[in-house]
Amino acid sequence: MSTIYNPEAELIAEIERLELESRDIRRRIEHAHSQQDKRVLNKQLAELKQQIEVLRSRLP
Repeated sequence: MSTIYNPEAELIAEIERLELESRDIRRRIEHAHSQQDKRVLNKQLAELKQQIEVLRSRLP
């Protein structure tokens, strides 16, 4: 069986993966003990949100 290449499906899958990762980081922020840990995790979360927005802008 042949499959048809669908770049939109790949973008959607990558967005979903990044959203799951950001959800995990939010949980880790809630349980982080030091301010430094929270600061690093918040920076990672912001970077993920930016990546998600870039990918969403590529969707038609």
